[in-house]
Amino acid sequence: RLEGKIGGDSALNVSLVRQTALQILGEWRTHGVVDDLKKCLQRLAIDADIVLDLHCDNEAVMHLYTGTALADQVAPLAGWLGAQAVLLATESGDEPFDESCGRVWWELQEHFGAVIPLACLAVTVELRGQTEVSDALAAQDADGIVRFLAQRGHLDLPAGQAPPAPCVPTPLQGVEPLHAPHPGIVVFRKSPGDEIAVNELIAELIDPLTGERTEIRATVAGKLFARTAFRYVHSGMNLAKIAGAKAFRSGKLLSM
Repeated sequence: RLEGKIGGDSALNVSLVRQTALQILGEWRTHGVVDDLKKCLQRLAIDADIVLDLHCDNEAVMHLYTGTALADQVAPLAGWLGAQAVLLATESGDEPFDESCGRVWWELQEHFGAVIPLACLAVTVELRGQTEVSDALAAQDADGIVRFLAQRGHLDLPAGQAPPAPCVPTPLQGVEPLHAPHPGIVVFRKSPGDEIAVNELIAELIDPLTGERTEIRATVAGKLFARTAFRYVHSGMNLAKIAGAKAFRSGKLLSM
């Protein structure tokens, strides 16, 4: 729909892309309340300069998901929030909300060139684990987000210089999900935030009937950024996730 309409004025191009995206969204014939809510949320975000999708994992350190093309723009946010992993993907395969907002821009830029800016900085922010709730952490995280928005020019407040991010971004394709090979009681030997070496012992899975222990070892080196909050697990359940530096996975990268 944009062929022949894109010109040399980036600001006009951004407006045109957003208008066209809104038209396409309006044509979506939803089926059920879940689709209705998704459509409503997408409409609210479609003209946003910044989208921060706030979540938390089971047990985790602060980590971020975003598009590969947005890595440089996300670096200050990673610094303000103290993110210990920044996971990058061009297409994650699972259609997360941040990607539904940001991906159109890098795909259009790839097609039309630099006259299409990366006009939406979309990030999923994983605010550690489910039980890490306190006034101190809430104040710390809110302050980091406010400073980031001020630094981007969206708030008329002094922001200062963002501290260096405590991690180097790594590909989402490089994340190793460790799964339970059978049911049992999991005893972790490593915690979120630990640096992991290849073949390092992450956990032991104990068969409660026989007492037999199965070792769960890493096959990649990197930061263990999240693990399950359950201690009795079923076969196939995700136990932990390690952010490796080298891409090796494909398909639905968030289905871990």
